[in-house]
Amino acid sequence: MNAATLTFTNGSPMSTERRPDTAPPATSGGTSWLLPSEPSSVPTARRLALAQLSAWTLQDFADDAELLVSELVTNALRHAGGPIRLTLSLCSVDRAFRCEVADEDPGQPQVRRACGDDEGGRGLHLLDLLSRCWGSTCTAAGKVVWFELHPPAIALEAALEEARTTP
Repeated sequence: MNAATLTFTNGSPMSTERRPDTAPPATSGGTSWLLPSEPSSVPTARRLALAQLSAWTLQDFADDAELLVSELVTNALRHAGGPIRLTLSLCSVDRAFRCEVADEDPGQPQVRRACGDDEGGRGLHLLDLLSRCWGSTCTAAGKVVWFELHPPAIALEAALEEARTTP
């Protein structure tokens, strides 16, 4: 996994990689949707994430997941052209719920310092505050921005078991 470095407007660096530089985690029970590059994809992505968390009985993380999914899809719409792929999965090795948003823009996310009146510029700060880890990975077609939430072990085990038994 390639770590990218972002720069705050004041010049201080921030890495988008908060995981050791290793291969992507093994996931199971994942599902993916291709969303059009239009504003209606943001509420659609939120509904899909909430429905999937409910199916995995991980509703305790719905508020954080809904907000972060919304941020990532909004950023993809704002900065990339073309369709957006939303992928939700469970990582048994990392014991995490993982969300990935892929787009066709190779440019890495840029952390901005938002002023009080600014309407944007806080999404990556929210990722940093609410997720256990997050990052951005270059792909042949653009990039994937991802985050992980770490539910309690018992909730994740139940979700993984449900994912294994559901066709």
